Amino acid sequence: MTQSKEMLDAVMRAIELEKETFDLYNKAEHKTFNPAGKRIFKWLAKTEEGHYLKLTELYNSLHESGHWVFYGGSGFELEEAGSGEQPTGFDTDDVAALKIAQNIEKRGMACYEDLITKTSDPDGKAMLETLRNEEIEHLRVITEKLEELKG
Repeated sequence: MTQSKEMLDAVMRAIELEKETFDLYNKAEHKTFNPAGKRIFKWLAKTEEGHYLKLTELYNSLHESGHWVFYGGSGFELEEAGSGEQPTGFDTDDVAALKIAQNIEKRGMACYEDLITKTSDPDGKAMLETLRNEEIEHLRVITEKLEELKG
């Protein structure tokens, strides 16, 4: 049995949000000259790309068979700072990108919270909670970087 149109639409919105977020992080990584910025934006882009791919797989599976897919987490760890990397030093564009990222991550969390309430499937809930928790971790890292910059 396939999923309701409402659930499929909600998953499609999540896919679009992940794509938008991936594009932002990818652009920010290529624009910054700051090693810390490159490292963080690259990690964020990789995890958002993973979310996008997994949600696309989920959408197809729900549409075709009504089955949820397993998602155990992105598996991408944020690399440690390299030697000589300054703890701060993001430029203005990086700070602007981080502030935009904060808002997008909050939207992502809200999107997953909404999806969690819409599904009664235990596998679906587990998958969506993992995705939401990764967005919470992104928000924590982004907020921490912005706090560092305020000094």
